[in-house]
Amino acid sequence: MPPPIDRKAADLLLSVIETPDAVISGSVLDSYYGRVAPALNAAGILQPKNHLRAAVSLADHEDEPVNLTWSPEHRAYGYFSPSAGWVNIPGDQLATFRVNFSKLLDQLVERLDLSPRSGPVELVPDLLWEMGDARLPGRSKRTPVWIGRRLGDPAIWKSFIDTARKRPAPGLRIVLSFTPRNRLPTDVHLGHTLIAVRDVADHNGLAVVPDLLAARVAAGSQLHDDLITMAADGASLTVRGTRHAFSGSKQRAIIRQLYDAWKSGNPELLTAEVMESAGYSTSVNTLAKAFSGRPEWREFIREEHGRCWMFL
Repeated sequence: MPPPIDRKAADLLLSVIETPDAVISGSVLDSYYGRVAPALNAAGILQPKNHLRAAVSLADHEDEPVNLTWSPEHRAYGYFSPSAGWVNIPGDQLATFRVNFSKLLDQLVERLDLSPRSGPVELVPDLLWEMGDARLPGRSKRTPVWIGRRLGDPAIWKSFIDTARKRPAPGLRIVLSFTPRNRLPTDVHLGHTLIAVRDVADHNGLAVVPDLLAARVAAGSQLHDDLITMAADGASLTVRGTRHAFSGSKQRAIIRQLYDAWKSGNPELLTAEVMESAGYSTSVNTLAKAFSGRPEWREFIREEHGRCWMFL
């Protein structure tokens, strides 16, 4: 049985995943991560890619890489050190290692009840994958799951947004991000909830825990300490720490519109347009009628003179 992927190994892997090519040199692995790298190698998540002609100095205590040359005498690659003379570099330190995303993604979702189980579909090459629809604890419907990396990069974020617009979310889509939570953009696309992998993964194998994921989805995409946060499907709104749930699809549609307007900095909307977009008939033409029997909505939503808005 391969050694477990503990927190240190997981942190190393997540940092490699966020590099442009998802690679790390063998010399860096050996010099700085010798104790944790074997778990990733044994799991097949880090695999040899090719060979380098540079390495970190082993003799002069420098962090700068040195160029390697072939020595016919020593029958090995190495370099000349002023303090130690010729230094051979072991063969395994010449290799570069790349993340095996096929292996990693399968392991990441192995505990999720996914349909179909046909394997990842690459949406943006080497950056964004569609994993299938997951059945999560406490949710009656399956929820589509995407996985992405380097979403903190503006160009890659734009690629994600463009892809999301071309493939609209059917109410809610979970996007698991290898990018840490504090580096994710705040302008999450409508119908999507972004959740950092490290927040919902068990590091003993780096697999997403269904109960943790379900809890994060229910809480909404609280990427920052906003005073108002919303679950991506509009099922709940958290205002100053108090969670308000909305069960009807039309009420959720109202909440999503008002929340998006509030986040944009232009909170006021025409009530008639909000009601029509939410699918109400002409007989239900005010928020008071839409939220009849639920007076708490007035604590954070105002309706006056044909306009409505969310407030604190």
